[in-house]
Amino acid sequence: MSESFQPALADYLRDESRRVGRADRIAFPRTEAEVVAALAEAREQKLPVTTQGARTGVTGGAVPEGGLVLNLAHMDKILSAENGELRVQPGATLAAIRAAVPPGFYFAPDPTEPSASIGGMISCNSSGALSFLHGPTRNHVLGLRVALFNGDVVDLRRGRDQTAGLRFQLGSVAGELPPLRRPAVKNAAGYFVDPDMDLVDLFVGAEGTLGVVTEATLRLLPAPGAVWGLMAFLPSTAAVVGFVDALRQGAGDRGQETAALAALEYFDARCLAFLNEHADELASKGIAVPNLPDGSACVYAEWHASDAAAAEAAVMAAAERLPEFGADPDACILADNPHDLEKLKLFRHSAPEMVNSAIDERRKIHPGLVKLGTDMSVPDARLADVLALYETDLAATDLEYLIFGHIGANHLHVNILPRHPADYDAGRALYARWAAQVIAWGGSISAEHGIGKLKRDLFRQMAGDAALAQMRALKKCFDPAGLLNPGTLL
Repeated sequence: MSESFQPALADYLRDESRRVGRADRIAFPRTEAEVVAALAEAREQKLPVTTQGARTGVTGGAVPEGGLVLNLAHMDKILSAENGELRVQPGATLAAIRAAVPPGFYFAPDPTEPSASIGGMISCNSSGALSFLHGPTRNHVLGLRVALFNGDVVDLRRGRDQTAGLRFQLGSVAGELPPLRRPAVKNAAGYFVDPDMDLVDLFVGAEGTLGVVTEATLRLLPAPGAVWGLMAFLPSTAAVVGFVDALRQGAGDRGQETAALAALEYFDARCLAFLNEHADELASKGIAVPNLPDGSACVYAEWHASDAAAAEAAVMAAAERLPEFGADPDACILADNPHDLEKLKLFRHSAPEMVNSAIDERRKIHPGLVKLGTDMSVPDARLADVLALYETDLAATDLEYLIFGHIGANHLHVNILPRHPADYDAGRALYARWAAQVIAWGGSISAEHGIGKLKRDLFRQMAGDAALAQMRALKKCFDPAGLLNPGTLL
């Protein structure tokens, strides 16, 4: 059962968005039965419920606005691992899941933060670099147990529990799903709805607004025979776009049974310079900064192959294309073994961590200061356009910024590092302008982080009032009083 909220529990009022909320009570269930009991208490007392996991999200979805905090971090057991499946509680972290994967398999979703809980990853349908090949978390969820707000617990399995057209029946909850449209890009904004869909998918990406996941069955993939990575340095944004397009076209030609392009990541020249500036601090954390050429942007590509020969052939074919784009193949950094791959992975993930550290220092002078980070995606044909939009607008300001992210999915994170509140306001104005253009191009304002409490206005702009009304009606089927994660998503 829940307990009164005490000042010593203040950490549970925030997440990585740096937003701070308030709460009256908090519960740390360890079992499904305790989750059901906590929801019954909230239902009887008409308490809003905010579900939390590891609180690594950046959109404020885990930040309470009064009522009960339902923190699932203690529901962290690995329940079974067999037949290419892993059954876990929602509080299990990505690091713990990776450690529990049997030899010969791997779990493909790879968000930057390994301390993220699987419940949170399911909540916002998170992704990461390998989503270029394997898709987001949704593609790797085979089953869910979900506690509904009315006291029911439903056990869902992909391929077994589906809608009939758009009609659904879940425990004592029945209704019709609205025909919601989704942009044809990488997208983590709003409810997933398709005719004759797996009901598992209704809860993946729903940001905890329809029910509380108490258990998940995850799909494991056979481990590739070889994994090689290549870090290439290019002289201009146009060269980056050309090289990325060439790699994407080649990925379509090459048989995935031999070597598949698994990841395509980007770091602009400012990002590389920023990491160079913090090389000593990174080294103190065990992260080596490689020799980075001045003024160059970087594309990191990774291949998963049947064996080392197939991986080498794919890497060499990519490197041979570099002179077409004014780049030197001999300047590349190659990772052809697990040790070197891990070094490059730590380096790639250090960018957002160092941005957060820089903002934390500035907050000592300007309390309440936060970074601005975009999470938007566009169609393939708009990659050059969106990069030009970002760079042109930013060049007209004196804002400090850097750009990195999942360029293979046309999904880049522009990180603006405000030095004072006026910088933040200027960055917000740019963000709003960019979002309007991305929407006009058929893109998404949230490709992997979800909507939470910080992007509701942008989501309204993207989805439209009619679609939001349909989503609210769907939520009301599961949560008539609107007490489950209120203010998140809708």
